[in-house]
Amino acid sequence: MDAEHARCVDYSFLCLDCGHSWDGTYNIDITVDEHGHIAPVYYLDGRQSPRCPACENHEVRAIRRGRVPPARPHAR
Repeated sequence: MDAEHARCVDYSFLCLDCGHSWDGTYNIDITVDEHGHIAPVYYLDGRQSPRCPACENHEVRAIRRGRVPPARPHAR
């Protein structure tokens, strides 16, 4: 993780698979790619994250802390 891009941030997360939501403090490395797209990468304890603690899915949405209401899992 490039130190000039890194910062420590509190986020709420919502799993796009099971609907679980949680809060966490992560190190985030925000860069802009060659096409001008923002590319955030989250780290927790030196490992790339986040991963849903309920189902281990990597498809999660990061939202400003306190903005994620508890969600019900969707029907499959």
